[in-house]
Amino acid sequence: MRKKLLTTFLILCLANVSFGQDKEDILIDIKDQMEVIDSYTEFDTFFLDPEEFLDKMPDNAAELNGYYEHERLKKIIRKVGTRSADVLTTFYFWNDQLIYVSYKQKPYLKATNASGQKVMDYSRTFTKYESKHYFNKGEEIDTKKIGTAVPGILLKEDFLSYANKMKALLDNKFYNRDVYEALQGRWLFIQNTDDYIIFEGTIRFNFYNGKFANRLKTRIDEGVLECFFPMDDRIYRYKIENVDNNVLTLIDLFSKEEFVYAKVE
Repeated sequence: MRKKLLTTFLILCLANVSFGQDKEDILIDIKDQMEVIDSYTEFDTFFLDPEEFLDKMPDNAAELNGYYEHERLKKIIRKVGTRSADVLTTFYFWNDQLIYVSYKQKPYLKATNASGQKVMDYSRTFTKYESKHYFNKGEEIDTKKIGTAVPGILLKEDFLSYANKMKALLDNKFYNRDVYEALQGRWLFIQNTDDYIIFEGTIRFNFYNGKFANRLKTRIDEGVLECFFPMDDRIYRYKIENVDNNVLTLIDLFSKEEFVYAKVE
């Protein structure tokens, strides 16, 4: 009996050692991959405006940049300014899979204005809290945390799903960049010129009778323009029949109705 228990114990110990070695090897690979990504010097850089990746506007500025090499997303840098700090998140991808996330909370330093009052200096920050997350095959395998979180800022937990969401938004804009470029600007509905639409980035603004009606986020899937409201399951789908410097023709895939717009310079 004692011999069996000893054998079982040794097997468990060896399994743990083996797992530890595997994990260390994976972490070394991830760090090597990050080094390769950081060595790239000719990224194609694409950005999203705050309205394109946020559902509500932040207290201070926000930006999101995607870095592409050989037509594949390698890195995302996201910065959102809260009332008290910048939140900076960097995502690394290898073969379209998330491998690493760096998350930092960087409070603003204070400065003295002309009246002698202490005010926030949004141009100067320091890192008060940082967490590092390592991923392999869709699973988080290691986490390191440094410092103390800034009060009032909700810590993000599910980096994997958020990273994939941001990647999908960037990939949509990157791979359909020629179509989005052609869509930019103001288009008058030819049957009623008081109605018009404006495309800014991947956002569509609708105007009826000359007044703003609503804004929709968009994505393009194999020549189909999908328009949807943030936080809403409804999706409006239009086949892009034609878009050039003068005319935009959309066909509603539900009603089969044709909408023709003329470009306004």
